[in-house]
Formats: sequence, C-alpha cells, structure tokens
Amino acid sequence: MPSKVSCLYLLTVVCWASALWYLSISRPTSTYVGHMSVPIRKAAKPPKNITFTNIHTRPLNPHAFEFVINEPKKCESAAPFLVILISTTHKEFDARQSIRETWGDESTFGDIRILTIFLLGRNTDPVLNQMVEQESQIFHDIVVENFIDSYHNLTLKTMMGMRWVATFCPKAQYVMKTDSDIFVNMDNLIYKLLKPTTKPRRRYFTGYVINGGPIRDMRSKWYMSRDLYPDSKYPPFCSGTGYVFSADVAELIFQTSLHTRLLHLEDVYVGLCLRKLGIHPYQNSGFNHWKMAYSLCRYRRVITVHQISPEEMHRIWNDMSSKKHLRC
Repeated sequence: MPSKVSCLYLLTVVCWASALWYLSISRPTSTYVGHMSVPIRKAAKPPKNITFTNIHTRPLNPHAFEFVINEPKKCESAAPFLVILISTTHKEFDARQSIRETWGDESTFGDIRILTIFLLGRNTDPVLNQMVEQESQIFHDIVVENFIDSYHNLTLKTMMGMRWVATFCPKAQYVMKTDSDIFVNMDNLIYKLLKPTTKPRRRYFTGYVINGGPIRDMRSKWYMSRDLYPDSKYPPFCSGTGYVFSADVAELIFQTSLHTRLLHLEDVYVGLCLRKLGIHPYQNSGFNHWKMAYSLCRYRRVITVHQISPEEMHRIWNDMSSKKHLRC
C-alpha cells in the first residue's frame, strides 16, 4: 500500500500537469481575436531610464507589424527602374492574375527592370490566408504584414509598401502605388512620364492632385470626423487609385508616418506626410481616377483608368497590344 508521502507527490504532479495543459489550450494561438478589425500588437518593453526627451521623441505610430509573407531578395540581383505596389485583397486572385498577364508582366520591357508587388494584410479567415500563402509560393510577388486587411487599414497597407521599398529595394529609381482594379498604360508611364534615358528625379511625386476638404457626412465612404481631422482643408494629395514617386520618397514618407497621427483615408494621409516633408505633388491629367469607356485612341492618351474588371483588363490589353501599328 502506497505511503501518504507518495500519494501527495502523485497528486502534486497531476495538479501541475493539469495546470500546464489548461494554460497551453487557453493561450491565444493567433494575433487576432474574433472579427476585430484592429490587430493585437506585442507590448513593447519600456526603456529602463525614461526621460522627458525620449517620451517626446517616441513614435506616435510605431508600425509594430511583422512581415508574415515577404520577398526580401527581390532587388538583390539588380536595382529595378520601377517598383509597382498594388493594393489588393485576399479574394481578388482573378484581378492579380490578370495584372500578371497584362500590364504588370515584369518581362514586357526587356532591359527596363520592373517589379510588381501585391500588398495585403492578414484576413480573419485562415483559409483565405492559406490560399494567399500558396499563391505566394508560386508567383513570389506578394507581401503581407500581420495587421487586419480592411478598408480602414488601407493606410497601414500603403505604409507597409513604403517600408518594403525603403528596406528591401532602396536603389530603385521610381515607385508606383495603385489598386487591383486599375488599368495602367505602361508605355505612357515608362516612356512619356518617367523616361529611363533621363537623370532620375529626387523628391518627386505626381498623380491626379486633389484639392479638397473633409466630408463630414457620416453616410459617406470618405467620412472624416472633426476629432480625427479638425481642419476644413486637406493638403494637396494624389488620388490613391494611382500615383508615382521617386524611390527616395518611400523612406521619407514611412519615417514621417511614424510621427504623424494615422488617418484611414490613405491618399489624404500620404498628402499630410508630403506636406510635412515640404514635397508638393505635381498634377498630371494622365492619371484618370474614374471609369472610362474603352476606345483605343482615348486609352492611348492616359496613364491609369479606374474600375476595370479582370475580363476588361485582358480585352483592353490585347486590343492595345495588337494595334500598336495603327494611328489615331
């Protein structure tokens, strides 16, 4: 018959094992809770010696997110002339594929090196995340950080793109940020706007410049509260459907964003950062931010067209490519 000591020892072991098992199953295994639209960030360890100086210089938006899918070696072999950052969502595989097969094809311009990168956050659906991971393993053109992918986090997505260029592709000459429903006339973008044979510009930013103010109607998609932005005017900003800038601006914007209060309107927020930097965006009427009915001659005059479906993307690209010999 076992002694009282051995029984107590056995009981203690069982209790510890039970406690450890309970802790292991109760500890969160993901950085997301339910369907929250705000990511849970790891708490930063406070510095040992807090002074008034480092309190005031501490980043307002530390952008404490990690790359969960990355392509860090994309620019190692040679610096690209142009990096195209395309904001997209998990379910838009058809849109991404149509871009890969049309204007986003990296091999189109031969000696002019172009990189196409699709930007995403994390989805609350693990199946969609897994599908994007598999797509990334095939095409190696997707970058993801661990914030929740949502409309109100578009600013985080663009800042992720700026961070990626500044960190992994700082020697690129130019960057374009656009969306997955945009058709881009690459001939006009490359040869008429950026002109590879000319000296690269610095502190350069261009697109469809908007001079406006906040919409206070809560029913609007672009609603801006007075608490977030009390001023009656926005600084000049380029429509987020498509804008182009010299690659040096990527790091400038990202670093400025760390000390600039976040706004959910991505293009307005980039405009705020540009104002802090003293960079004035140039107006370019070739950036069309609305839907435009297709005609060969009309599309030859623009750089971007908005609200283009994957099917339209192929049709427009094929028509323009096959009729380059025709005059308007």
